[in-house]
Amino acid sequence: MIAKSTLRAILRQRRARLGPVVLRAASDRIQRAILRLPEWRQARRVCLYLALPGEPRTARLLRACRESGRMVLIPAYNPAARRYMPARLDPDTVVRPGRGSVPEPVRPRWAPRLAVDLVIVPGLAFDRSGRRLGRGGGHYDRLLAGRALRGAFKIGLALEAQVAPRVPAERHDVAMDAVATEAGIWRAPRSAGRRTGTEQSCRQHNTAPRGRGGRTQ
Repeated sequence: MIAKSTLRAILRQRRARLGPVVLRAASDRIQRAILRLPEWRQARRVCLYLALPGEPRTARLLRACRESGRMVLIPAYNPAARRYMPARLDPDTVVRPGRGSVPEPVRPRWAPRLAVDLVIVPGLAFDRSGRRLGRGGGHYDRLLAGRALRGAFKIGLALEAQVAPRVPAERHDVAMDAVATEAGIWRAPRSAGRRTGTEQSCRQHNTAPRGRGGRTQ
């Protein structure tokens, strides 16, 4: 099996070759499909990420949360705990690049004890069993294993070019319940029993539900 370091190098190069136009269009399709998921409609507390260059955008999801009154959280580094923890992202929250250039609140309002319903997760690579390859360091795995996010429905966001035949995984790696790309949404096998008719169609025909166009962040 290919080593994680080798796969990271391959996926970084592959992602770097994708231009901003492709990324915007793919991000739009991905977000529109997520907005149709029953887990999204039922979620009241959502943890998502603010995209770094090259990552699928999440601005449409953030806007949908604001419009519907959902609570929004994002990962932020807590120096005292020496790990990332969920912090509230309110409309008046000031954000700046933090550790590793990851956008996070200037004055985090930690929410480690809240039960989050749904979490949107970035990654360098995913496979169709829900395994995820991050940037290294295990920060997201520790975040996802924490009390607030442990029971959340976990959706990985990626471009189809980031899908690998098999992602190497270790015992501490946290798998996704579903993965969304511009080509569709599929659920990991352990979530197959909760699949909806729309998602079955996505999986069989490899096409995401189409929206009316538009751009995201």
